[in-house]
Amino acid sequence: MAASIDPALARQTRRNERLFILQVMWVMPFVVIQQQYVPVLATRLGASPLLLGVLTSGSALALTIASVLARGYLQRAPNAMRALIAPVFLSRLSLLLIPLALLLPGYRAEALVAAALAINLIIGVVQVTFFAFLPKVTLAERIAVLMGGRWTAFGLAMAIGTPAMALILDRLDMPANYFAACGVAIVAGIVEIFIFGAVKPLPAPATPPARQSAAGDLRDILKYAPAARYLLVTLLTQLALNAPAPLIPLKLVRELGAGDTDYGWYITVYWLALAAMGAVIPRLVRQFGNQRLFALGGAGIGVQMLVLALAQDLPLTWVAGAIGGLASGLFQVTAFGLVLENAPPDRYESFISAQLSVSSFAIFAAPLLMSGLLSAGLSVGAGLIVCAGGNVLASTLSLRRRSARERA
Repeated sequence: MAASIDPALARQTRRNERLFILQVMWVMPFVVIQQQYVPVLATRLGASPLLLGVLTSGSALALTIASVLARGYLQRAPNAMRALIAPVFLSRLSLLLIPLALLLPGYRAEALVAAALAINLIIGVVQVTFFAFLPKVTLAERIAVLMGGRWTAFGLAMAIGTPAMALILDRLDMPANYFAACGVAIVAGIVEIFIFGAVKPLPAPATPPARQSAAGDLRDILKYAPAARYLLVTLLTQLALNAPAPLIPLKLVRELGAGDTDYGWYITVYWLALAAMGAVIPRLVRQFGNQRLFALGGAGIGVQMLVLALAQDLPLTWVAGAIGGLASGLFQVTAFGLVLENAPPDRYESFISAQLSVSSFAIFAAPLLMSGLLSAGLSVGAGLIVCAGGNVLASTLSLRRRSARERA
């Protein structure tokens, strides 16, 4: 931290960083249930392939809609901290919709999917408010330190906590197991709220940004060349990143015969590698910058897809998982660094809303596109190779340098 920084502000910044790194560990139970076990539960309840498609793509579409609506919510919130705490608590509490759906006498799979879509509407608001608040936690030059620390903590929490949550779900009968697991997630969410309450935002700018309509904000964003270009980069990279979603389970389970334990090893190796990258990435960002590391992360994800495509046995998939975890660590931290670098002046919150909307749309569209190609006869291996090339090409677009006029 620069020597010119006031010592009290430096202490406040470091304290905020520690609190935000601690907070992300308590997100783990929510993520495990909402992202990993809801699709499994829907399958066990007899959900049709169409309903499972609605669950995957519909959730992403709900995130897209919520990311757009969250802009208005932020403008009407009385203060930044309350804007963050309220949707976080509501999202954790909404997990109770999952076990409640299991109490129904019929149409439980349909009710579960409807509950998941409702939860994702709230999550979309959480994402926008969280990233709008994040620059108020630390100084711009320490964003990589904060994000690297968060991904390290989250990776370790996921590697350790995922099997722990599985024990709860396996040892108890349904629906008691989901009531218990969701109860753990809600208690963890309350801890999150206390942590957020202890964070002291850094001093706000003297002149707040002017408010205008969503259409006016979008016009201003698109007129700013770095922001418009980064939205395009976001769309292409997220399409390439999410297109393999239907391919990886097919490769591991159907082609290589992976059981639950084998698949669990792949996930665990991935998260441990991501955690390791989070520990070293602040130093890498200082040395190489966000643009180069973002492109390297995309290339690494491409290598992961290529290794999976060529894998003939399960141990090689663990190598792919390690490569993917390292690459994703690079990608996730530097993606947010590039958001800060490319945001239009006085339009940061609106840019966050637009960027997350574009990301969510790509998460919605990419698996559908790949599923269509598979239905048309594309093999799993060929699909993974296509995704490998797409990740490399899309991420290298970020290497285009801004002109002197744009930097000014």
